[in-house]
Amino acid sequence: MKQYSKKAIASILLVLLTSLVCAFLVAGKFYISAGIAGIALLIEAWYLLRQMERSDRLFRQFVWSVRYSDFLASGKTPRENSEALPRELTEAMEDALLYYKKHLQQKESQLQYFQALANHIDLSVFVYSSETAQIEWMNQAAKIQTGLNFAETIDDLAAYHPELPARLRILHPGELSILQVRRQEDYSQLILSSMSFVVLNKPLTVVSMKNIRSVLENKETEAWQKLIRVLTHEIMNSMTPIVSLSELLKNKQASEEISEEDREEMNQAINTIFRRSSGLVRFVENYRKVTGIPTPVPEIIPVDSLLNSVVLLFREETDTIRILPSSSHLQVIADKTLIEQILINLIKNALDATIDCPDPLIELSAGINAEGKTFIQVKDNGTGIPADVQERIFIPFFTTKPVGSGIGLSVSRQIMYMHKGSLTVISEAGKGSRFLLTFA
Repeated sequence: MKQYSKKAIASILLVLLTSLVCAFLVAGKFYISAGIAGIALLIEAWYLLRQMERSDRLFRQFVWSVRYSDFLASGKTPRENSEALPRELTEAMEDALLYYKKHLQQKESQLQYFQALANHIDLSVFVYSSETAQIEWMNQAAKIQTGLNFAETIDDLAAYHPELPARLRILHPGELSILQVRRQEDYSQLILSSMSFVVLNKPLTVVSMKNIRSVLENKETEAWQKLIRVLTHEIMNSMTPIVSLSELLKNKQASEEISEEDREEMNQAINTIFRRSSGLVRFVENYRKVTGIPTPVPEIIPVDSLLNSVVLLFREETDTIRILPSSSHLQVIADKTLIEQILINLIKNALDATIDCPDPLIELSAGINAEGKTFIQVKDNGTGIPADVQERIFIPFFTTKPVGSGIGLSVSRQIMYMHKGSLTVISEAGKGSRFLLTFA
C-alpha cells in the first residue's frame, strides 16, 4: 500500500511539473518545446486514466464475484492484475475471494447433504410460505406419495386429496391431524403435523405426512385381542360350570327316583346356575358401560367448586379427605357430571388403598403445569401400585381388588380422552399414588 501511494504521488507531481513546464514554455514563446511538453502531459494523463479504469474494472470484478458467486467472470485473478493495484491490496482481495468461495462451497455441501438426507427418509416433508401458501420445497417421498413432481401452492395438493389444503390451513404448529386417503383399492391413514419458523423475515411452515395405517391396524388388532381374551375368559368361567351343572341336572331328571339328597344337590346346582348367569349379565352390563359413555357437554367449571361438590359426597370421610388451597380463578371447560364421575371413582379407589393405613390421607389439589395446562390431582398415602401393574390398571375389566368390575379407571381415561385431556398415574408400592387429570 505504501508503494502504491508513492507511485500515485509521483504520478501527480509529474503531471503538475509537466503542466508548469508547459505553461512556462508557452509564456516564453517556446512553442515547439511547449508542444512537446503538452504531448508528454497528454501521455501522462492517458496513463493515469488507464490506471484508474483498470483499477475500477478490477474492483467491479471483485464486487461481481462476491455478489453473484461467480468466480470465473474474468480469466485473471486480482493478483494477476497487480500492476493496477498494490500487491498487498490484490492479495487481500484474492484471499477474501478464496475464503468466500470456500465458505460458500461448505454451505453448498451442507445443503446438498441435508437435501439428500431429506430425500432419503420415507417421511413426506414439504415447506410452504405461511403468507402466500406457495410451496418452497418438497422432498422425494412427498412427490412420490402425492404423485406431484411440482406444486406451486398448497392448493395444488387438492389433486392428491380435496381436503388436504383446507386441513393445512387450519393445522396449528404442534397439533396432529389424521386424514384418510383412498386411492383406488388402497387407502392410507395420514397423520399431519407442522412447525413454523422464520427465514430472512419470511414465515415458513414445515409439514410432515406419515402413513400410520399399519401402526393403527396393529394397535387395533392388539386391542381386539385383549378384549377377546377378556371376554373369552369371563364367558368361559361362567359357561363352563353352567354347562356342567345343566348336564348333571339332565341326568338326575332322567332317573326314575329322586332322593332327598339328589333334590338338594339339584337345588344347589340351580342356585349356582342362577348366580353364574347373573354374574355374566352383570359383566355384559359393565361392558356396555365401557362402550356407552355419553358425549360430553362442555361448560366452564370453577375447579374449587368442582372439588368441594365432590368432597360433599364423602361426608363420613372428612377427616381423611383434604382439599389443598389453589388459585381460586382456575377453571376447566368440561362436562361437570363426567368429571365428577372420574373424581368419585378415584377417591373411592384411594379410600380402598388407605383402608389399612394408621393415618389415611387423601389430598385433592389443582394447578397449572409447566406446559400451561390445568390439572387436578388426587393423591393418597396408601399401599401404592406395583410398577408391573401400573400399565394394566386402565385396561377394561382388569382389577386387583377381590371384588370389583375393573372398568372404573378404563371409563375414567376414556372420559378424559373425550375431553382431549389425559389421565395418568404416578405410584410406588408402599408409598401411595397420584392420579393426574390434565385438561387441554
